[in-house]
Amino acid sequence: MNPNASTKTASAGTERTCLICGNSDKINLLFKLSRPILQCGVCNLVFAEPFIGGTKPDNYSESYYRSGIYADYLEDRPAIHKNAVRTLENFERYVQGRALFDVGCAAGFFLEAARAQGWIVRGLEFSEYASEYARRELQLPVETGSILSPPTELPLFDVITLWDTIEHLDRPDLALSNIHSLLNPQGLFTFSTGDYGSLLRRLTGKKWRLFSDPTHNFFFDEQTLRRLLSQTGYKIIRVQREGKWVSLSMILHQSGLPFATRLHKWMRSKRFNPSLYVNLRDVITIYAKPIK
Repeated sequence: MNPNASTKTASAGTERTCLICGNSDKINLLFKLSRPILQCGVCNLVFAEPFIGGTKPDNYSESYYRSGIYADYLEDRPAIHKNAVRTLENFERYVQGRALFDVGCAAGFFLEAARAQGWIVRGLEFSEYASEYARRELQLPVETGSILSPPTELPLFDVITLWDTIEHLDRPDLALSNIHSLLNPQGLFTFSTGDYGSLLRRLTGKKWRLFSDPTHNFFFDEQTLRRLLSQTGYKIIRVQREGKWVSLSMILHQSGLPFATRLHKWMRSKRFNPSLYVNLRDVITIYAKPIK
């Protein structure tokens, strides 16, 4: 339990039922941010109170990717390409085929890197702004939509990825079930998300960086992820907490330092945005195989 947690039960209002264990009686209020952050008293899943009437603060428009959560997501392209090289090499250890489907692919930079390595790629992205960028600027086969109601007549894929997306979804369980149906029997499902059980989260409490995005709905730890994967038909083959390359502009933007905005503007004028390798060990990546 988070040391900031209250012992009282969250007040009645919107539907509060645990996604994993179905408990609706013991839902504890941890603290309030843009929404109340709740925790299941049975399986310990942490989640934000559902939006009333489904109203959300941002529809992942351009402002979300440029000056919102990101300094400018488009500037992260070189860093994403660097991270993709190692990730794609890992995939080849587990699958023979080369058909890759990236769910929540944003502007398509991971798909772009995979295509350059000979993968047959396809993407799905909820944001009209990001998916249109992927189609227009990168000529990638990216559809606008949600994995909660995926496009019809999709083929089976050898690898399906879900990078930093599961925490945004209203129904991660349904998403994982839909992904399962799109995987080849020997296929690979890989995803990443923040690790609520990490030391950094315990040290920073409600100031943990993943709480800063108001569109995050779920905050998993390894235990809750293992249970969710088991319930949706997967066996885990690898769990890792590796670091990744991150652009300096992104680091400055998330730092909250008073000079960060000014420095970022100077960097942009000089076209200077190096990538730094960072590992805060508060992101978990899981590789899983479908149980058919």
